[in-house]
Amino acid sequence: MHPKVYKAAKSRDYRSLMTTISENGEDLFHQTTPKGNNILHVAAQGKQVDFIRDILRHQSGSSLLWQVGNDHAVRVFTDLAKSLDQLDACKELLRRPNNNKDTSLHYALRGGHESVVKLLIEEDPQLCDIGNAVAHQRLSDIIEPILHASSSPCFHRGPKGLTALHAAVHYSLSSWEKILEKRPEVIREVDDIGWTPLHYAACFGNVKAVRRLLQHDTSVVYDLDKEGESALHIAAFRGHVNIIKELLTSCPDAYDMINNKERTALHSAVIGGRAKVVKHILRTPNLEDVIDQQDTDGNTALHLAMLHKEYLIIVPTLARDKRVNCFATNKDHKTALDIFASTL
Repeated sequence: MHPKVYKAAKSRDYRSLMTTISENGEDLFHQTTPKGNNILHVAAQGKQVDFIRDILRHQSGSSLLWQVGNDHAVRVFTDLAKSLDQLDACKELLRRPNNNKDTSLHYALRGGHESVVKLLIEEDPQLCDIGNAVAHQRLSDIIEPILHASSSPCFHRGPKGLTALHAAVHYSLSSWEKILEKRPEVIREVDDIGWTPLHYAACFGNVKAVRRLLQHDTSVVYDLDKEGESALHIAAFRGHVNIIKELLTSCPDAYDMINNKERTALHSAVIGGRAKVVKHILRTPNLEDVIDQQDTDGNTALHLAMLHKEYLIIVPTLARDKRVNCFATNKDHKTALDIFASTL
């Protein structure tokens, strides 16, 4: 540690500290002694509460309390605050977000510091109610204490409206079942684009998650995002036949769902170039209405296959199916063959 920084921390001379840092660079904030103590540890040993508060209020110093990766600094500071009747000030600092809207808890979660997380929750359970990037953390073994500590059912909402269940499904964490058990209502929570956890499970082909979510609540199959897309649309576009089977086993009529452009899962499969999904849907009986469904432009799945020339491998599959009306016209009065001819 720079000698002037160490001296300033020992003597609670914040002005001297800032002068030294301004002359030598912000990296001095994060230097440590041979024992691994940073300036916050040094100040805490001398019971310099005001000095500590000034450090933590500085944008480059706000992570010092939790960046060391152990609970010693947190315990020293909280015990000191209690002994000096400064607990409210301590909580204020613990809850203070940095420029990324991270509090001490979020920072500890992202850094994987389990002991710090548990101590922070113990000292201030309301930290769990402050939503941000915590939804992206990957510490499955600390989900449970957070769930118990939080007073808000949606505490885990983070950037772009993501909840902890969204993130846990995304990363295939074992913790997502704990979340679902403790907070079953989050199965219907949507992010900023209207995706539920089922949308994410369908998108990433997580069969186990889809099956478990449907065991909990099959009605989520019918939830649509802001584009009117269901989990079935997403699975079809991504080419996940196994997911489609799971969804349709629980809700056979889900094939009838259309998005904001009046497109079915078959349309989505064609747009995504998913020949296997197209074949799977065509093998499903009694889908005549779905197969020739026209979107807002009047295009059937066959029209779209022609429009997406890179997916022409799908055209024969559709054209050979006797249920497909090859002579259907769109709003431009064109058949699929007309579209093909216009590209020659």
